Amino acid sequence: MKWTVHPAKENATKTVISLIFIIVFLLFIVIAYNIYWALLGFLFLVATLHSYYFPTSYEITEDEVIVKTIFAKNKRKLSEFKKTYAGKNGILLSPFRHKTFLNNFRGVFLLVPNQNKQEIMEFVNKKISENVG
Repeated sequence: MKWTVHPAKENATKTVISLIFIIVFLLFIVIAYNIYWALLGFLFLVATLHSYYFPTSYEITEDEVIVKTIFAKNKRKLSEFKKTYAGKNGILLSPFRHKTFLNNFRGVFLLVPNQNKQEIMEFVNKKISENVG
């Protein structure tokens, strides 16, 4: 199963407001310091906010989860995951059988579009439960 999520496209008003804020912030940095600090700030903002402003593709095959972003491609075996947790915007795949604070650090969070949410969640839960056995 494959899907792509692009939060900036789905939330146009949030995107416009955040872009205005970023532009004003960078202009302030140019005025207060210089263009080089503003460029450095811009690079940091792009690096940290890339999952919001650029599309992310997800694919679940028979034995792995593939997450493709603008900067990287991450592959993990489905056999690593023992449990799923549904959230407001997606699914957390956890390598632990019980809830722990390490879930967010060791697991993988899959953003899910609202229009296919139920179908994708059922598919992912089925795949993880097959692997846990």
